[in-house]
Amino acid sequence: MQLSTPVKALSIVLCLSLFSFNLHAEESADPEKDASASLAQEAYTKAQAAWEKGEWENGLSLCDQALKMNRRFKEAWLLKGQIAWQLKDYKTALTSYEECLRLDSKNTLVWVSRGQCLFELERYKDMQESFDRAQSIDPKFLPLYMNMGMNYLNMGNYEDAYVAFQKLEEMGEKSIYLAWTKRVLQITNESFAPPKDWNVNLDSYQTVLSLDDSTKAKYLVNLASTTGTAIRFAGSREQPFSYAPNLEVWDGAMIFDKRGDGLLANGTHFRYKRIAGDTMTIEEGRIENWRRSLSSKKCFLLSQ
Repeated sequence: MQLSTPVKALSIVLCLSLFSFNLHAEESADPEKDASASLAQEAYTKAQAAWEKGEWENGLSLCDQALKMNRRFKEAWLLKGQIAWQLKDYKTALTSYEECLRLDSKNTLVWVSRGQCLFELERYKDMQESFDRAQSIDPKFLPLYMNMGMNYLNMGNYEDAYVAFQKLEEMGEKSIYLAWTKRVLQITNESFAPPKDWNVNLDSYQTVLSLDDSTKAKYLVNLASTTGTAIRFAGSREQPFSYAPNLEVWDGAMIFDKRGDGLLANGTHFRYKRIAGDTMTIEEGRIENWRRSLSSKKCFLLSQ
């Protein structure tokens, strides 16, 4: 049924009146909201200052004060997450980042930070999903690839670590870890290894360093030398040397040659741990023909 013009006008007037009433009601509540927002902002500013001074417990308390007054204060959730991370309270940090994402689901930094918490909590599949989300939002976000690379490196996933560090270099950010992963891939990935039929005489390489105590050495992948030299190491299955994160070696040598720096010589014993998804694999054996020859392999399902 068509309304007459006066009725239409009355409807419009009523709508305008209701709008004016609601606007007036909102305006009347503004002073209280403004006061609460001002107090929340003040607490947040103090929390920032406390965080910068290293007064993390105080900063966390001030963040809670700000959030008590304004639960939708996304910057306060982010800061709370950052402070909780510093305190190694990864569960609180994760909760804070997720609250922040409910308010701002397109924040790449928070998705990356969430992924870091999930890594520390050993929830690796969820970590990957968080990184994937960050990458879909901003594929050129440098901190994403640095964190991905370091996490994969610490998971023994050298292939994905190499891809992440390569991406960093493509964007102008050089990292020593690109060389690290390329060097380790010579040992763990056949496509990076020398030919199987390449024979060398270890004695023809000048030994420039002999290592006996594995407790006094960090990562052997850090060691450098000139072409034609070798570094020998002792150790044992119980007290191995760390070649790189998740790769242990003993009773062997590494050579420096035009074909590669830090190659593990044939006969070297190794233990290699790799985490992919929700599975951890541990392999042991010896290097033969520049490749891993396994004596044992165990797989474990990680609880998420």
